[in-house]
Amino acid sequence: MLEKARRMAINSYRVCGDIDGRDFQGFRPPIQQEKRRLVKIAVIDDQPFEAGVNLRNFGYDISEVGDVKKLNEIDIYPVILCDLMNVGMFFDADSQGASLIREIRRNYPSKYIAAYSGSSANSTQAQKAKQYADSFIKKDSDIETWVERLDELISRATDPKIVWQRTRAAMVAEDVDTRSILILEDAYVQSVTKAKPDLSQMRAVINGDNFSSAAKTIILNLASSAIFAALA
Repeated sequence: MLEKARRMAINSYRVCGDIDGRDFQGFRPPIQQEKRRLVKIAVIDDQPFEAGVNLRNFGYDISEVGDVKKLNEIDIYPVILCDLMNVGMFFDADSQGASLIREIRRNYPSKYIAAYSGSSANSTQAQKAKQYADSFIKKDSDIETWVERLDELISRATDPKIVWQRTRAAMVAEDVDTRSILILEDAYVQSVTKAKPDLSQMRAVINGDNFSSAAKTIILNLASSAIFAALA
């Protein structure tokens, strides 16, 4: 009887598999321009972003933020493009952009990051960055390649199942207990499947229970996820 009650309790929680992927078909490549504009993209570079003008003409919402001193400067951007040279100087002057990408990945698991460089993809900097970045782009790539990669990043950043899988993996890495993850997954699914998706359900859960600071930070950083902007 007790075992049956436990199964019923577990089955009452909604899980990521309950999300209907058909609601997110508009963000499958190739993405229409009005959809691209819904996802903010930050460019971290100490120099003007040469591909920026053309990419904006394709509908991308691109902000050139220079080098960053604090990670909260990129809070609102679900997709990050990061040069590998002469940035990240406030974090690790030796590893430069690779160190910055590493820190963004650790603190914002739901963000999607592309490293780019004028150097070879086999350079030491590129190899370091590839450990944490979702994509690597040669700086002098043609515009078709940039568009293809950005559409792919936006597609993945707006896929609620992929985003939750990454978020859950980050919590597991921080030793968040299974019960807490289950409760948060249920709240996440309820948040993204509302008529107007928002994080209110997750915020209520986080503020009302004894979750670790690591779990709270990871979940609250979901506020900048592309899912909520794209489906609002």
